[in-house]
Amino acid sequence: MTNKEAVIGVLKEHSCLTSFQIKGFAHRMFGVDITPQTASGVLRSYVASGMAGKSPDPASGKMVYWLTDYGREKLK
Repeated sequence: MTNKEAVIGVLKEHSCLTSFQIKGFAHRMFGVDITPQTASGVLRSYVASGMAGKSPDPASGKMVYWLTDYGREKLK
């Protein structure tokens, strides 16, 4: 499984996660060891194409990511 598949697989199951949380879920769900920087790097192109969204969490200030409806449809 590639890093991209792991990150997208995590976001299909759990929305609004930080890159650190994505890293943890990728390891638990798929046994893939990635860094938070890898997770955010994978998501950069998805955010640019409108398939994912990102916004700072108001409570912690950390960036959270999610798949948009368009992204969920395209990534079925």
